[in-house]
Amino acid sequence: MPTKTVNLSEEAYERLKTWKNNDEESFSSLILRILPKHRTVREAYEEFHSKHEGLTEEEA
Repeated sequence: MPTKTVNLSEEAYERLKTWKNNDEESFSSLILRILPKHRTVREAYEEFHSKHEGLTEEEA
């Protein structure tokens, strides 16, 4: 898998490190775990609506 180098301040690095579950968890895994996937409002609506098909648009 390709990688990217990211520069962080010491404070940002320490703060991010406190979110790790254990020493074996990578920062990539951590970021994917805690940050939601970016989506448009329409995509979020469609995902919500597909999970709650019995609701009317007004109820949703």
